Amino acid sequence: MRKVAIVLVLLIFGVVIAGCIGQTQTTPTTTETAEEKVTSTTTTTNTVSETQTPAPKYPLTIVDFAGREVTIEKEPQKIVSLAPSITETLYFIGALDKVVGVTKFDNYPENVQEGRTVVGGFSDPSIEVIASLNPDLIVGTSMHLKYLEQLEKIAPVIIIDPKSIDEIYKAVELLGEVTNKEEKANEVVNNMRSKIEEIKSKVMDAPKVKVFYIVWSDPLMSAGNGTFIHDLITLAGGENIFGDTQGWPQVSIEEVLARNPEVIILPPHAGMNAEDLCNTQLVNTDAVKTGRVYTLSSDDIVSRPSPRIVKGLEEIAKFLHPDVFNFTYQPLVCEATAG
Repeated sequence: MRKVAIVLVLLIFGVVIAGCIGQTQTTPTTTETAEEKVTSTTTTTNTVSETQTPAPKYPLTIVDFAGREVTIEKEPQKIVSLAPSITETLYFIGALDKVVGVTKFDNYPENVQEGRTVVGGFSDPSIEVIASLNPDLIVGTSMHLKYLEQLEKIAPVIIIDPKSIDEIYKAVELLGEVTNKEEKANEVVNNMRSKIEEIKSKVMDAPKVKVFYIVWSDPLMSAGNGTFIHDLITLAGGENIFGDTQGWPQVSIEEVLARNPEVIILPPHAGMNAEDLCNTQLVNTDAVKTGRVYTLSSDDIVSRPSPRIVKGLEEIAKFLHPDVFNFTYQPLVCEATAG
């Protein structure tokens, strides 16, 4: 019996010793793992911290449409816009609240001049008025390069002057970058591209329509190659009958009759309206004979290089291909024909 007790004591003592030895051997491993975890966590935290701290955006240096490098020291809060198209673009990208000065021709969005200082006309802004606003950014077009030296004494100056649809995209993106509105600017560009591609796709297989665009009535002027109007007619599935000219050609009634448009388009302010065509030799064109004379809702949607140019494209496409767009329009009816 005593021997059994001694054996049990020895067995218990052995188990205890084994447990202590095991614990002693595994403790360093646990401690080491913990240290590694601490090191790993610290490294991860530092990495996340570095990732979450973006590089400062300003000062920002950009190249404008005149090929000039312009540095903007801080995010603009007081912008003077020297063109209606620039004001419109700033509105679309969500930066209109930064605009303190506009021209007397700015009319979009509605009441845009309210609460803002009118700095003059498009081609003749007042340098004194601009300076009184103490802006931190001035945005103009190539029209304003002649004032550049004076304007640069007031604030950084950026020239925005797109000549094509693709350059309108670039203008939107550049203004988005400058005003810290990149995300909204990208959204605007993507929406423009999507809408234009949708229209192009719809008219792709439709027959081309011969178009005469009246810019002004006396002297009679049209739109040639190198203009937004020409580009919009082409994108809308039309053929500009004066597409072989450049800019804004003065044309004769005889030339128009010889080219015989199927559609005539004019803006609200062309010095004449659709009914006036009934009293001219243009009554002998296919366009007037079939009543296919259309008036745009606004001059600005085809002449201003802003996101609203898509609205101009939509209207022209409906005029040229009413069946494709389920568009109905009251045809022009002339009671009498010109001799």
